[in-house]
Amino acid sequence: MQLSLVANVFLGLCLSVAAYPTNFTRAPIIVDNPSKLFEAHLLEKNSTTIRGALNIWGRSVGVKVHADFWGLPREKALPYHIHARRVPENGSCEAAGPHLDPYNRGEYPPCNTTHPETCQVGDLSGKHGPMYTAVFESFEAEYPDHFLSTDPDSPAYFGDLSIVVHGTNGERLNCGNFVLKQTGTEY
Repeated sequence: MQLSLVANVFLGLCLSVAAYPTNFTRAPIIVDNPSKLFEAHLLEKNSTTIRGALNIWGRSVGVKVHADFWGLPREKALPYHIHARRVPENGSCEAAGPHLDPYNRGEYPPCNTTHPETCQVGDLSGKHGPMYTAVFESFEAEYPDHFLSTDPDSPAYFGDLSIVVHGTNGERLNCGNFVLKQTGTEY
């Protein structure tokens, strides 16, 4: 019986270590970010009621994120991510490509919020929680993210990329491109 318990514990430890991909680099904490404010507005699409904006500004350590979304389906946890390409003029959220993942983390296993340095850099809902609302409420959140950069020379730079809001099945519901709104001011 005791040998069986030890074997099960050992197997559990091995599986938990194997759960993370081995070919990725943990995201470094970004320091000395340029003081820039970027904003992404979701598109005005007839196919969805989801609207909103994401503001991200550089800080001495990482960035500060302010998310404000409305028109969300009630009582559903919706993921949102920074994607690796811009949304083209035709508004195709599919064309935004994969999540921002400069350290090759991959999507599986899902992000663990207690170890955000092991998540994809662009996986905002994985690191900070999905959007979730009750009836007739909007989603608003503000949080620091230590792994995004406002420096165009950094692999974690997001300023020329996009934000995508997903459905619970992974469908891309709405999206928008980041634009530089302000520079050189402490936020």
